[in-house]
Amino acid sequence: MHYSQRTRVYIFIFIFILTFTSASNVNEQLSTEDVALFKLSVVTENWYPFNYLDKNGEIAGSSTERVKSILEFANIPFEIKLYPWQRSYSLARTQENTLIYSIFRSPIRENMFHWICPISSNNVHSVYKLSARDDIRINTKEDLINYSINVTRGTFPHEHFLGKGMKEGVNLQLTATNEANLSMLLKKRVDLIVEVESAIYQMVKDRGLPEDVIEKVYTSEEMNQVQSCMAISKGTPQHIINKIRQSHKTLYLD
Repeated sequence: MHYSQRTRVYIFIFIFILTFTSASNVNEQLSTEDVALFKLSVVTENWYPFNYLDKNGEIAGSSTERVKSILEFANIPFEIKLYPWQRSYSLARTQENTLIYSIFRSPIRENMFHWICPISSNNVHSVYKLSARDDIRINTKEDLINYSINVTRGTFPHEHFLGKGMKEGVNLQLTATNEANLSMLLKKRVDLIVEVESAIYQMVKDRGLPEDVIEKVYTSEEMNQVQSCMAISKGTPQHIINKIRQSHKTLYLD
């Protein structure tokens, strides 16, 4: 069968369009698959009432519920895991596609992450002692340096007190968890601990102790000017960050 020159041109154009369209469809499928394969790694610590393991072994808490609702509204697949704070903090600083909460936004951390704030409120840090310790007297923030304070390694209070001249192993003692801080206080192995009110009294209650076994001795205005946030690791795709920001704004800021 013989074709005219014009017919051959039409056939060539048709084949070209068909090939181009097929390639475009493949690219669209690949793009859709890439999106479907993405999963955000979400890390946190055990810190009641914001993020903690409940009696069923599920990660719960007021901040957890807020983070879940934001990511679900943004239609971003995710998985939440709970670790000691230092491990979660390290993962968020070194692994892309990682979100950490609840994390306080401080100047020293500002350039480490992409920030989405706030996710909770009423988390005022205070300093506590055993009520029976009449030998401890705190009248001003300058008095704190005269006593040993227990904090969780890598947390905002840890960074804060280092910046105030306290020295690790001298008047600043470190543990891996907030619960360990309370244990150190109850055993009188440390003079003071730093915690938010809603967390400290629940931890005391969980141990079957009366609330008045501990006493608040100082609240730092400077420590409580920072926000509790979500932070997303560097290297995470910008469109993912934008979707989370927009979801947070729509659900909680508008």
